[in-house]
Amino acid sequence: MKHIYRILFALITIFTFNSCDDYLDIEPKGYTIPETYNDFALLLNESSLSTMDEMGYTILLTDDAEKTTDPSYPSSSLLSNLSEKNLNYYYFNPGPTFPQGQDDGYYVQAYSQIYTYNVVINNIMDVTDATEESKSVTKAEAMFSRAFNYFKLVNFYGKAYDPATASTDYGVPIILDEDINAEYVRNSVEEVYDFIINDLIEATPLLEDYTLNIFHPTQMSGNLLLSKVYLFKGDYENALTYANLALEDKAASPFELQDLTQYYTVKAGWYSRLIDSRTGEPMLDPIDIPENMYLKTSLYYFNQTLASDELMDTYRLNLPEGAVDKREDLYFATDELWTSETRVYEFPGSTMYYAVTERNSGMLLSELYLILAELEARIGSKDKAMEYLDYLRNYRIVGNEPLVAATNAEALKIVLDERRREFSFNADFRFQDLKRLNTESEFAKTVTHTVDGVDYTLPPNDPRWILPLPHSVIEYNPDIPVYDR
Repeated sequence: MKHIYRILFALITIFTFNSCDDYLDIEPKGYTIPETYNDFALLLNESSLSTMDEMGYTILLTDDAEKTTDPSYPSSSLLSNLSEKNLNYYYFNPGPTFPQGQDDGYYVQAYSQIYTYNVVINNIMDVTDATEESKSVTKAEAMFSRAFNYFKLVNFYGKAYDPATASTDYGVPIILDEDINAEYVRNSVEEVYDFIINDLIEATPLLEDYTLNIFHPTQMSGNLLLSKVYLFKGDYENALTYANLALEDKAASPFELQDLTQYYTVKAGWYSRLIDSRTGEPMLDPIDIPENMYLKTSLYYFNQTLASDELMDTYRLNLPEGAVDKREDLYFATDELWTSETRVYEFPGSTMYYAVTERNSGMLLSELYLILAELEARIGSKDKAMEYLDYLRNYRIVGNEPLVAATNAEALKIVLDERRREFSFNADFRFQDLKRLNTESEFAKTVTHTVDGVDYTLPPNDPRWILPLPHSVIEYNPDIPVYDR
């Protein structure tokens, strides 16, 4: 399927390299072609690689988000203030989501980053000013990061993994080089998953045990991502193996859970709203939060929707009498929100998620404990599942008490509820979980958004769970296979 992504890579080249037609042959103005080890290492330190700016729009497809038409509410929560593409998501409209002429910024950014990773992977071993070990570590970091992006992409633009159909379900193109004129095809979901797993298995042993720079992955991140990929694939045995390896890696790492029980709120704006009682200082930036293992922030939609009643009800589930879940207490405001000592927004009877810092949608220590708990509930010990969950909850809930599950099925339900609470309004986490769990009849769910008394629904496994390819890709190559959504 010839040149189907030339337009995409033209956009990527402009986006990343200031109008360079062929990165390895033409040196763009203001940019130095990588020639030394340090040049390649600096590429992986680019701040643009640590963000996935528009990943958060998938929140609008979930059961966590709620928009209002009440003009007395803050303008950010009004349905009328959504863009055309976001309205398409919130209403679950069929067909294209982006207006004609507008490209999917997330898709372009994800492949732009992959382009950078390919430059490093394909060329760094040829430099002569570094040791083989140093070059191998940097190459492995780029391989991990490329695999991370492909995992996000295939779960956005492909079907949820189904072993019966994955070999024929459309995934995303696997691009391995930096040649914008090469031929690319839309690989199957199975091919993309196999590629991700193979890259991670090769890269993970070469990664450092730990790094103080969380823009760079460690062996612990590699094992955790492998566990997550196998979990989404439904291969629970392999998922548990790699989750346990990640837990073993923790002993040599600086990562630890952030103790939310030590924080409180004040009437102040944005970054000064959450205060650490131990220091009197505002909450740390994402780069300094100790449970962030590999940083990818998503900047949008954190305070642009109300929280659904159903989501807020989950914070009362499995909560001991008199206990306080600090995730609700710190991150949500009910009825009113003070953004300074004198300025207040009112939304009586509703709750708004209010971000005080960008959430990390990369690799988190908290997810390791949730994955371990889920896997133990699925194929291991229900009691061990609750132990992992309690360890996390002790850092989240004031007055937490040990959980008890009578069966593995009950333990799994408790774990999945906890996962929803932990990652509410964190970029694509809820979207991805709903999509994968829809393949299991006991967890399949229809998402409903009600607007002025009219229900708009998204049933399980509906093609609208699959995000459409950008207009430019389809227009340039009308023969590319697409889902009918």
